[in-house]
Amino acid sequence: MGGRERGAAGWLERTLAAPALVQAMAVAARLGIFDLVRDQPKSALLLASTAGVHPEALTRLLRALAAEGVLDFGEDGRYGATPVAGLLCRQAPGDYLERLLALANREWEAWGGLLEAVETGRPSVPRAGGEGFAPPPGAAEALRRAAGDVPAPGCIIGSPAARAWLERTWRAASPGVPLAAGGGLSCLADAEAAAEVAAAHAALPPGGRLLLLEPVLPADPRAAPGLALRDLELLALGRGRLRGLEEWRKLLERTGLRFDGAAPVKGTGGWMVLTASRGLV
Repeated sequence: MGGRERGAAGWLERTLAAPALVQAMAVAARLGIFDLVRDQPKSALLLASTAGVHPEALTRLLRALAAEGVLDFGEDGRYGATPVAGLLCRQAPGDYLERLLALANREWEAWGGLLEAVETGRPSVPRAGGEGFAPPPGAAEALRRAAGDVPAPGCIIGSPAARAWLERTWRAASPGVPLAAGGGLSCLADAEAAAEVAAAHAALPPGGRLLLLEPVLPADPRAAPGLALRDLELLALGRGRLRGLEEWRKLLERTGLRFDGAAPVKGTGGWMVLTASRGLV
């Protein structure tokens, strides 16, 4: 087997093993294993006693996680934390633990409906709009830079989580300020997202601006493979869709706003601050 074939086979082996690894990590997370080994390594017997589970069965789980690099395995036979395990602790930054448990639980069967979703263009398990994606580091600074001297948005739109984050970012809304801000529209279908943008349009005075913080699909999917997979997740689970820059332009212009441009949030691999404005007449 040639080098490229071996590389392809290795990638496929890892992909086929992924469902088992997801469930193994989710079980360890539910048992609190990652939190138990966060500060210092522990033996499988002590972990089993603390978690109240079968020692031999837990050892088999820990061994599998160590083999995949999720846990560390020391020469003394104890299991410790790795950077991956650190991200799956309950107090870890980011939403990795929440996403892992969601995938292993309520989203697991929904992925089985992907074929139907691709055949029909509709999710097999329609759901209300989700919470949206967690804003990346640097998002607040990018928004303030795009806003300029305006202290706070007079209108906030988007998903509940995005609205709450924006209100915290600016501390308080200031009615009458010619600025609107939003986010989380990627977890909404086109009609719902357009309704949110239309609400911002109605609240803006002539010349007012709308800033949107959203992940944006690149023209070449290879530039951000993670975003393409997240978009597929939204299709399967019925939680909206990611959009490319041209799709955002059309959505904004369909509600009567003028698309002014987009500024990338540095180091995020696809997040942008989209700017639109209301005409002067």
